[in-house]
Amino acid sequence: MAAPYLLTSSTVVQAPLEVAFDGVMNAPLEELFPHRAGIIPPVKEVTGQVGPWATVGQTRSVITADGHSNTETLVTYDRAGGNYQYRLSDLTGPLKSLVAGVDGRFTYVPEGTGTRVTWSWTLHPTNGLTRAFLPVMGFFWRQYAAKMWPLYAARLSA
Repeated sequence: MAAPYLLTSSTVVQAPLEVAFDGVMNAPLEELFPHRAGIIPPVKEVTGQVGPWATVGQTRSVITADGHSNTETLVTYDRAGGNYQYRLSDLTGPLKSLVAGVDGRFTYVPEGTGTRVTWSWTLHPTNGLTRAFLPVMGFFWRQYAAKMWPLYAARLSA
């Protein structure tokens, strides 16, 4: 089994930890991710979610603008501790050939008068050969994250 590949991106927002946490948890994914970055397409819609995204074990389907999808499972929901983790599985499209799954995480830590929010993806390559391509995937993911942060911050000030 090939070693996982870690990607991280962070920003500081002028909001208390709980407000910053809720800003991600309550955001429609299609509002946070309406853009493409290389092989990572925009999110078109989310289906199958029942109620607020707040129950560990809950799943939803993320449909991308190119018609592909994945299943997102909520793994950890700790508002007070500033930790939200999820797993992407059942990937279709170009990502399926590169990664068997993705472990995603948002962490929130007070910093100055605001909160540092860090988003990370741990990519699990399908094999050793595809792991060699994950730095290219990382290049596009960092662009994807950079485009998401201003949209997220705008939701907090609205």
